[in-house]
Amino acid sequence: MVEYKNMHSDENKHHKKRKIFLFFSLASLLVVAITVAAVVGSQKSKGGGGGSAAQAVVKSTCAATLYPELCLSTIAAMPEAASRIKSSKDVLMTALNYTITTVGHNYFTVKKLAAKRKSLTVRERGALHDCLEMIDDTLDELHDSKSELKNYGLKNYSLSDHVDKLKTLLSAAQTNQESCLDGFSHDGADKKVGSALLKGQMHVFRLCSNVLAMFKNITDAEMAANGDSFVERRLGEENEHEWPKWLSAGDRRLLQASTVTPDVTVAADGSGNYRTISAAVEAAPERSTRRYIIRIKAGAYRENVEIPRRKTNLMFVGDGRGTTIITASRNVVDGSTTFNSATVAVVGDGFLARDVTFQNTAGPSKHQAVALRVNADLSAFYRCDMLAYQDTFRDSRL
Repeated sequence: MVEYKNMHSDENKHHKKRKIFLFFSLASLLVVAITVAAVVGSQKSKGGGGGSAAQAVVKSTCAATLYPELCLSTIAAMPEAASRIKSSKDVLMTALNYTITTVGHNYFTVKKLAAKRKSLTVRERGALHDCLEMIDDTLDELHDSKSELKNYGLKNYSLSDHVDKLKTLLSAAQTNQESCLDGFSHDGADKKVGSALLKGQMHVFRLCSNVLAMFKNITDAEMAANGDSFVERRLGEENEHEWPKWLSAGDRRLLQASTVTPDVTVAADGSGNYRTISAAVEAAPERSTRRYIIRIKAGAYRENVEIPRRKTNLMFVGDGRGTTIITASRNVVDGSTTFNSATVAVVGDGFLARDVTFQNTAGPSKHQAVALRVNADLSAFYRCDMLAYQDTFRDSRL
């Protein structure tokens, strides 16, 4: 956030301000110099002669970030790892490990705050719970990124096949920090509770921003050097048949087929395997690599449904929009957070839905009331309705 202030014309004040500005500029340069020196000193203390080389790598890699001073201090805070830096990838991995550690500390900070504050409202307690969930998601996303980066540079590892996945993971980790703070924006009391988290969340936001910037700079340069013609996948990117290019031919057929054979059926009248959608989701396999299809017969299902991160490649098949309806009414005015107000929340990657209506019936006076929230990558909705008055659809992955 940039704060703008009125400038006075008094010459003496201008002179003082120039002095102050010069002081802070010199102080910032001194911090950078000390930080880089700390990294180089770490190299020399190990008996290596690559101090100047490491210094150049760290400075050039951090220069590509929005917060270079934070980047330099991050590397200096991990002297053992800094002593082994030989490439930009080493700087990136060191920064990523530091970020993972910091996010872990943040989790316990939020948990302590939730336990210590006894007079929290339902919404404030819900917002803290949302933050814990998002921090947990962030840890998963950063660990997944680390696993992908370990393969980066190996003989059979295709960079162009994985760049978009890594950018999505790192971008989602960054977005989670803002989404956490959004839960404390309803009124002054909420904001007061949220202020206790602001410093830690924004610190992680900047760390994630730096990691993402470093990764993008490294991969862009390498792909340009290799003559790679990879084009970044975008949300609305379509092929000649008006389908997203990342959607497989098999999934396209499932979305368009006149009949689909389900794994299980949900029916409110008891004629299926389950009476509720939540029960069917709970019974679905975890981390499935194949498509698991849940047919939802015609009817109004009054429930809040969450597809957790561990439930991957699920598909909802309804009997038609306006016929198969998932409906609920959580909203901000009645004590929910925007994040947690969703009638259906999708967190597990690879989710598909067709011929279903997602609905939140909270009226306009109830403010934010989400019908569908998507935190998952590689998800698609075909012939579906999303109905609500405010914040109908929320994509928390971008």
